[in-house]
Order: sequence, then structure tokens, then C-alpha cells
Amino acid sequence: MTAHTRPMEPTGRLAALRAAALDGPGVTDLDLRRAAAAGAAPGEWADYVRSVRETSYRVSEEDITALKAEGIDEEEIFEITVATAVGAAFDRLQAGLRALAES
Repeated sequence: MTAHTRPMEPTGRLAALRAAALDGPGVTDLDLRRAAAAGAAPGEWADYVRSVRETSYRVSEEDITALKAEGIDEEEIFEITVATAVGAAFDRLQAGLRALAES
């Protein structure tokens, strides 16, 4: 393995994942993706983002159908789902790291 192809450290991979989901190219607006990551998505996204962040195991085809009925396409739903999940994961990671630091 050359210096140019060394695997990234875990923190580098996490930063790259977050950057790709929240700052990379996509069909959805960057501000919307960032809001979803923070759990504060507006309008028709609010309930869906809350569900993905808090009870993702309950997200159903009906939730997706409701978004589609609002004129939202599958690519947009995918991007906001990923942004929301990445934001929630980072929030939980930070909470875990704070707990470890306090112990």
C-alpha cells in the first residue's frame, strides 16, 4: 500500500461520511440536509425526520407514500433519510464520547 492509498483513520472516515451526506452534491438543498441532520427539518419533512431520528424501526412504506404524495421523489427521500441518520449517529457518538470523558 502506498502513502496515497493508506486507509483513513476512523475519525477521517467519519468526517468524510458526514461531509458527503451533508455537504456533497445531491438533488436536495444543502440547508435541508443539514436541518434534517440536526433534527429540525421544516414542513412536510418534520414528522418523517423525527421518526427516522427517534424510531427508525417504525418508518414504514406509508411514511414514504405520504412524502411522495407531497410531490417528493425517491432520491430526495433517500438523501434526507441518509442525512437524518448520519446526524442522529453523530449526536449519539458525541453523547457517548462525553459520557466516557466524564467517567
